[in-house]
Amino acid sequence: MAKHPRIEVKCSVSNCKYNKDNYCFANKLEVNAMGDGYAKTSDGTVCTTFISQLDDNQINS
Repeated sequence: MAKHPRIEVKCSVSNCKYNKDNYCFANKLEVNAMGDGYAKTSDGTVCTTFISQLDDNQINS
C-alpha cells in the first residue's frame, strides 16, 4: 500500500484557518483545477482545503 507524502506546504493566505506562520497545518490538503479540470498554470488551481478564519469566527460567535 502506498504511503502519502509528508511535505511542508507554504501558505500566504492570511485568513485561512490552517495557516500558521505562513505554513499549512491542515491534516490533509486538496488542490484542484478550476473549471474544466485542467490547469495550464498555478492560476488555474484552487486549494479546496481552505476555510476562512473569518467565516469560522462568525459561525462560533
